[in-house]
Amino acid sequence: MEKLNIRKMVNSKEKYLKVWESENLHHRILYFQLDKEEEGIPAHFHPYGEDHAIVLSGELTYDISFDRQIEAVENDIVFGWNNYIHGYHNQSDKPLHLLIFATPEYNPSVYKKEENGENHNLKIRKAAIDRNFKTIASKRMRFSTEAAGNHGDMFAYDKYTKELWIMPNSQEVSNLHLFIQFS
Repeated sequence: MEKLNIRKMVNSKEKYLKVWESENLHHRILYFQLDKEEEGIPAHFHPYGEDHAIVLSGELTYDISFDRQIEAVENDIVFGWNNYIHGYHNQSDKPLHLLIFATPEYNPSVYKKEENGENHNLKIRKAAIDRNFKTIASKRMRFSTEAAGNHGDMFAYDKYTKELWIMPNSQEVSNLHLFIQFS
């Protein structure tokens, strides 16, 4: 089992890192630092996949279908479901650090507002990693406070130490805060 110190990434000068990628290249974990003066990650959608992000530090302004934004802070997760328009921006003076779980690679570039179709605001968009967190899952990923076997690519995240465990077993990570599993 490998352990990654995400705090080192946050404290580095790196703006983007591919933290992990599956053998078939369909699943990946990405690290981003976004600063206020930058464009951020423009509104986009995933016709064949999705991305979800944990806010490591800073304040995220998360676009949803061009008609609203939500704010997310450290240890919040935002969800960019399949075919749902979303974008990531930093409107704060402090750097924003994100850990993004994405699948698969292909993604159209920026989505234009005039092409916006139906309203997709009904899905869960934000959840805090705390004792009230419930399992949130899609066809491609599962986020839960409980481990769910050892199938697929599994990770565990410690929100206090900012460590990400790759392929943990339940005995070694029983005190961790969030389990992430690609399916």
